[in-house]
Amino acid sequence: RWDAIATFINNLCKPQDPRTKEQCIETYNKLAKKPNNNSNAAAAPAPAAAPVDGWTEEQDKLLQASLAKYPASMDKNERWTSIAKEVPGKNKKDCVTRFKAIRDAIKNKK
Repeated sequence: RWDAIATFINNLCKPQDPRTKEQCIETYNKLAKKPNNNSNAAAAPAPAAAPVDGWTEEQDKLLQASLAKYPASMDKNERWTSIAKEVPGKNKKDCVTRFKAIRDAIKNKK
């Protein structure tokens, strides 16, 4: 699981020094221990099908898996066309827009 998360972060953010799964675990543990986190919120996750910005959790997972499956070294048009085929209900433009929104959100948190 953490290998997949590290791959997703590395594909999404394109950091100069790619993150390892150990670094992802360390970052997660630091964030999870922050006193601002509400311990009750972790016990009651959002419904699985609740759309976030028009995307379900399943669609997000499929997008992440597709980003890992189709490397950035591919032709951009071919890559995004392939990714969109893996995410039901979304087209190429939807996938690119979602990818950019997530990438920007992660960059702005740094």
